Amino acid sequence: MPADFDTWLVDLFKRQHQELVRFAARLVGGRDGGEEVVQNAYLRLAHRSRQGGAIEHPKAYAFSVARRAAFDFTAERNREWLHRVDFEDADVGAAGTDPTQLLDRRQRILRLAVVLNELPGACQKAFILNKIEGHPHREIARRLGISVSMVEKHIMRAMIHCRDTMRDDDAL
Repeated sequence: MPADFDTWLVDLFKRQHQELVRFAARLVGGRDGGEEVVQNAYLRLAHRSRQGGAIEHPKAYAFSVARRAAFDFTAERNREWLHRVDFEDADVGAAGTDPTQLLDRRQRILRLAVVLNELPGACQKAFILNKIEGHPHREIARRLGISVSMVEKHIMRAMIHCRDTMRDDDAL
């Protein structure tokens, strides 16, 4: 292993990235989740670089870290199902609004909840924290333990998914 662990780590992930993503995707049930798992594995290995110590079999170690990250990802996703978006009690209109319009708004809000629940956990969290709760990207990145650019990607993905799905509903 080279003396500069960070350079070694970057080289390892450049060489093994696609293979690690395929491996993680099989463990968590999708490529997007696999990408997130590999990013978390990379962060774990980067943290390891601060602790020092030689790694005898780097590729095997990287896959081992990815496997643990996939386990944690799956556990977190399962916990998130307990806190899925539910707009059931949303205030959809002011007094005196046409009942047909109220019903239409309520149905759209409920549909939005379903659409948001289709997203991966981190993507959903980033979107809700930003668009519903109003938190800035930097704070969301800190809270979720991901980069600001990953927060931006999650939010953009959620917006595109919501737009496309809701547009398809309107076409019916």
